Amino acid sequence: MLNNGKQVGKVKGFKVTGEAEQKMTNKERIKLIKGAINHVGINCNRFDIMHCKIITKQMVKHWAFKLDKRIIRKISEGEIDTLPYDY
Repeated sequence: MLNNGKQVGKVKGFKVTGEAEQKMTNKERIKLIKGAINHVGINCNRFDIMHCKIITKQMVKHWAFKLDKRIIRKISEGEIDTLPYDY
């Protein structure tokens, strides 16, 4: 959250589209972190060239929250922290 009260997030691997903006909200991020949902599906198009022809494939990318190198430490009801394993 910025000083002016605006919430800003950064997610790698997703193009900014109208659908992505609607589905990848801060509320959904909180649900992912708390484990209320497993993932959010985002539709995307992938362009491939096969035999000199451009082919469009419809795909669904899954936006999820995974910690494979860190653990979550709950500080209070509205605040968490992450620590490396074996800390």
